[in-house]
Amino acid sequence: MSPRTKEQNEQIRKQRKQEILNAAILVYVDKGYAASEMADIANQAGLAHGLVFYYFKNKKNLFRELYEYMMEESKQYTKMFFEQEIPVLELFSSYARIVCERVIIRPEISRFYIRIGLDLHLLYNPDEISPFTWVKSFMEQMTKTIEKGIAQDMIRQGDAHLMAMQFWGSVSQGMAYLDQTKQELESQGMSEADVTDQLNKMLDQIIESSVAVIKS
Repeated sequence: MSPRTKEQNEQIRKQRKQEILNAAILVYVDKGYAASEMADIANQAGLAHGLVFYYFKNKKNLFRELYEYMMEESKQYTKMFFEQEIPVLELFSSYARIVCERVIIRPEISRFYIRIGLDLHLLYNPDEISPFTWVKSFMEQMTKTIEKGIAQDMIRQGDAHLMAMQFWGSVSQGMAYLDQTKQELESQGMSEADVTDQLNKMLDQIIESSVAVIKS
């Protein structure tokens, strides 16, 4: 067998780090930051404990990278989504549906975002991070799309950035409600199919109310 190329080694390195980060999300959502241990993450990923320390020198380093990766991924996805040349209200409706459907398909992702904000003081010093700066950056393309919709009389007149915040706030509340309902229905022993059916009915209402916040 021929030795691996530099590119192959880099691909394996990226894959291993991603496996560790994915495992860290599950452990974090289940235990929180304080109770999460590197050994828990290694076990969840099915990797040797030493391998986790090879990629991340300690728990704080791992969770800082996880937080920054998740926030950057979310920001870039939102930016690319709202750069699409499709009708403005359709963009907002589709975006709300996609991010809310993630709660049904991968609830650990939304739980991570909800919870991590409460633990940032454990990961960063106050002068190292500004959540407000990230939110402004996250909202930038969404705000531009609202400005476009205002010019087209598809979105009501007003402060575009504020409306982007209001739209995202409505979607976020809807996501939290879906997740809470999902957990309640599952605790009652309802089948996965029935839970999904109930959540999909709520999903339509969440999308409609979120878009109504900005609609002309």
